[in-house]
Amino acid sequence: MSESQDSGKNVLWSSPLTFQLWLYGIGHSQLLVRSLSGQGQDAEPIGIRFEAVERMNIGRTFRGLSLESADDALLEEIAATGYLRPRPNPLLALALRSEDAVSWVVCSKVAVGVSEFVDGQAGFSLDPVQSGRFRRPSGKSP
Repeated sequence: MSESQDSGKNVLWSSPLTFQLWLYGIGHSQLLVRSLSGQGQDAEPIGIRFEAVERMNIGRTFRGLSLESADDALLEEIAATGYLRPRPNPLLALALRSEDAVSWVVCSKVAVGVSEFVDGQAGFSLDPVQSGRFRRPSGKSP
């Protein structure tokens, strides 16, 4: 898995690969974004799985991708959708920044790992820890 330590304080994980919106399951509110094969690597695709997705504004393709904690400007954009309100469960506000655009996802958990479904193989995962608050992630993995 390609992971970089970017100098940006909001960057949690990044990769130069091209990713694509792969699957959204409404029943469990799970979203999967996956790297495309044939990018000069022999490894399995990298998957980014968002769980308990509450809201999203997402593109289809990401050329180069960084997963970031939402900055104040993005939080304002999300708030403009009428969504920033306290919830019984903590939520994460995450930006997916590519060469072309910025998308965002509000969810309860995110995991990045090698394999299509990212089950139990997360190279990076993040759960909110502050109960009942909409928040930006701290960038620390459990």
